[in-house]
Amino acid sequence: MWLSVFWGGIWQFIKIIFSRKNKTLFFRVIWCVISFCMVAFTCMLGYAFYDEFYGRSQRCRHYSSSSDLGSDFYFYNDGPGKSYIADRDTKKKIHKGLDWIARPEDGDSLVVFAKDGKRGFLSCRTANIVIPAKYDAAWCFNDGVAGVCEGDSVFFIDHSGKPIYSRKFKREKGHNYTYHGNFFVNQDGDKFGLVDRQGNDATLPIYENLFAVANNMWVMKYKGKMGAINDKGSIIIPNEYAWVEIYPEGGIVVMSEDNSKKRLDYEGNVANEFVYDFTYTLEYYSDDLDKEGNRVKKPANVWHYSCNGHYGLIDKNGRPITAPIYSSIEALSADLYECQIDDGGERLIINSKGEEVN
Repeated sequence: MWLSVFWGGIWQFIKIIFSRKNKTLFFRVIWCVISFCMVAFTCMLGYAFYDEFYGRSQRCRHYSSSSDLGSDFYFYNDGPGKSYIADRDTKKKIHKGLDWIARPEDGDSLVVFAKDGKRGFLSCRTANIVIPAKYDAAWCFNDGVAGVCEGDSVFFIDHSGKPIYSRKFKREKGHNYTYHGNFFVNQDGDKFGLVDRQGNDATLPIYENLFAVANNMWVMKYKGKMGAINDKGSIIIPNEYAWVEIYPEGGIVVMSEDNSKKRLDYEGNVANEFVYDFTYTLEYYSDDLDKEGNRVKKPANVWHYSCNGHYGLIDKNGRPITAPIYSSIEALSADLYECQIDDGGERLIINSKGEEVN
């Protein structure tokens, strides 16, 4: 409607300019300038709309749909059955009719490609198909091994396409069949276990959850408790913690049910008995007044620290007074602290020794 009214106005301008009533050159020049400015403004506005809703989206689509395959080739994702791989210099399409590709995270030279509902592998260096698209499912190469599926059977192959051992596994939909170091997670129903490079069970499928972490190590969950397995398949942390975090450097941090944390080395030995996330000072309003008559804030006798979003008291020598079991802590005086109980609105008061006083 706005465009219709606007262009109707432009047409009226044109009619006025060339009407018999306005024959003076000055009048016609003024109306021509006004008309030209309004037309130019409309064109710029129209281009802005076009660029916002079509041009920019197309550029973003082209950018997000294109991905590098080494220095010589790229993959353009134009949808299932329409995607292709092309030479970067000549723009010549090498493989057409692809559905998608998936590149390994560890930089392996073979990438998974999908075509006509089947999966295969091609080289990102030469763009040649190394393993034809003959599998019903395939996972990226990791540590030189890739999982592939024919029907409901999953097995593992090397770069030549040969199975690394004869054992096959029943496929569980949504499960990731990828080796990390010497093991992969095998799912049996709703339980998980580790299988080694020879196809043997390193651990029986008894865990409720089992996932790869840094340094080719594993975190497992059994009866609601977390533990850890090292890169050799040995349990180094028993299942007795609420959470386990393994870092590429710096060791392992375990958290107990009361949110307290400690740091271990990669053999499971205690390195630091007490670690935490942050410390905070505690201040309270004293009875002293400043020059304006406001109560003066003073530091309390202890600080509070946080673990997993919960708080506890810590003395100024760095020793914990209470476990981090409270959702908030506020100082009422130099020696009294109001602590909110987790998952509730109730509060209690404790002193600098961690003793309840109310």
